[in-house]
Amino acid sequence: MAGKSKLLLTIILLCFFSSGCTAAVLIPPMMGPMLIPSSAASAYQVYNINNDERDLQTIIEDEYIESRIQASIVQDKDLEVLELSPYSFNGNVYVVGTYDNKKDFSRIRHAVRNAGKVNSLTTYLFPEKENAACGMAQDMVLETKVKAALLENKTTRNVNVAIKSVQCNLILLGRVKNFRDLMAVKNVASNVKGSVSIKSFMRPTDLRKYKSRARNVATAD
Repeated sequence: MAGKSKLLLTIILLCFFSSGCTAAVLIPPMMGPMLIPSSAASAYQVYNINNDERDLQTIIEDEYIESRIQASIVQDKDLEVLELSPYSFNGNVYVVGTYDNKKDFSRIRHAVRNAGKVNSLTTYLFPEKENAACGMAQDMVLETKVKAALLENKTTRNVNVAIKSVQCNLILLGRVKNFRDLMAVKNVASNVKGSVSIKSFMRPTDLRKYKSRARNVATAD
């Protein structure tokens, strides 16, 4: 497991210090720029890379998909103003955040289809509010509190999940080892004050039906 961290760190450093770095140079057959998207920071911090339930190749592919989606969002003038965060786990993509109108869902689907090998798409979006009672600052504080609570709990400190807050609605994403870990994360998060609701998109890897398999991109609701 230590080798996984060292190899991933080497890849990141090489791409940081090299212009035009491509993932295909190090990990064939992937093509394109090796980017670490902003959303990855919430899911892949140094302390828990070793605890990821996916193998290194899958992590790299997922982060590449996230970066492609994020780039498409930034390039779309109608989407870039929204608070959207893409996540990919075994090629299953989740886009969480806010939307302005129903057309945004079609734009998101278009961005995901152009991202590469995507198995499915799930959107979890809230209507954009100009004067929301819970803004970006409160969301960041809530995310930090939940991450700290997970680290302090001996049952969940080694579980690698992504924590996202949208208008103080907590979203839990990622792959955990088993259903017990899934419930432990949910219980810890639910005991942190400040959330309006909690939605879990975590999946236990010991269930066969959640293993990676080819599927068409799902239609966003």
